[in-house]
Amino acid sequence: MKSVFNNKTIKKSLKVAALVVTAGTLVSGYAYQPVGEKDEVITEKRTVDQDKICQDLGHLFTKSRDGFSDIRKQPSFYNKITIWQTDYQPLNGGCEVWQWSNRYSYVCSRVLPDEQTATLAFDEANRIIGQCLPRSWSQKEVTLPDQKGEKIQYSINGQVRGSLEKVSTGGLFSKDWTVYLLISSPENTQ
Repeated sequence: MKSVFNNKTIKKSLKVAALVVTAGTLVSGYAYQPVGEKDEVITEKRTVDQDKICQDLGHLFTKSRDGFSDIRKQPSFYNKITIWQTDYQPLNGGCEVWQWSNRYSYVCSRVLPDEQTATLAFDEANRIIGQCLPRSWSQKEVTLPDQKGEKIQYSINGQVRGSLEKVSTGGLFSKDWTVYLLISSPENTQ
């Protein structure tokens, strides 16, 4: 079987997809950033370098094969999980490597103030990721339980390798939504 990552163009395309999800705010052209004591939504358009995003996503999918070993730094140990810091933050922060036993995932997350802002970020991230993935990859929408959000899985040869999710994470006093990008090691199919 020919490797999807042999072609430089495809490598560039895949790298971008992983980074886009966490920076859904950047990708969608909307940024949610704390300003002093108040949080405000900035609605100015941002320029997205599609080639750079695709290159970064391709790098992440390639590095997933070895558990992201060259981008993991400073582990924090918890009960059954190790969370590794990483300097590889193409989406402006919020990304880390999670490890359960010998399984690894690159995870980016961005908390947004409401469903509308999260939907804008999610849709734009999906559009950009879709432009990066080669035609041999497939996308599949998956319904989350209890209507708590949306999920798009990215697969090659029937194996899920990543996903973009928009999930309601608010509680009694907040209406927050979180956009996640997950890229898993090849053996971590879902």
